[in-house]
Amino acid sequence: MNLVSRYPLIVATLLSLSAPQAYAETQADTFRQLSAEDALEASHQWHHTGEASVKVYPDRIEASFADQSSATIPTGDQFLLSVAPYEDVTHGCTFHVPTGCQGEMVEKAMMVKITNAETQEVIQSGMVRTQKDGFIDFWLPKDHRYQFTFTYKGKTTSEVLSTDANSRTCITTMQLL
Repeated sequence: MNLVSRYPLIVATLLSLSAPQAYAETQADTFRQLSAEDALEASHQWHHTGEASVKVYPDRIEASFADQSSATIPTGDQFLLSVAPYEDVTHGCTFHVPTGCQGEMVEKAMMVKITNAETQEVIQSGMVRTQKDGFIDFWLPKDHRYQFTFTYKGKTTSEVLSTDANSRTCITTMQLL
């Protein structure tokens, strides 16, 4: 009688501990099951941790993980504008990296007004709060132009932002004056 037949459970356990986890779910497999909005929200947990790198493009969210897996999630008919209003310090950016981009104003409440630049319809008006990364995320329909106005402690900034295929997803150009 050999070792395998005498102790099958022990041998199986030892083999499973030393064998590659070919059937284990990767971080990318889990991430890929999320909607674009939920994927963005999940990415905030990896901000400056090195556990993942997530980048938002006009049509997709791409993620690379520490386990060497990667995932792409289409954004469908929605477009992310991640905006970091600032007073003194900003960084140049085109496509938002929620795992790395850092805005100046962390967890600050401010007023926002978003108007469709073509129809003048007010899309959103009220108080918003920047996240721990200094950004505020807005999911809007693609292929439109929106007038964004932020007000904070008597200072204001305003800019027309586009949601077309060539638009920025990381908005770091809105200085409060």
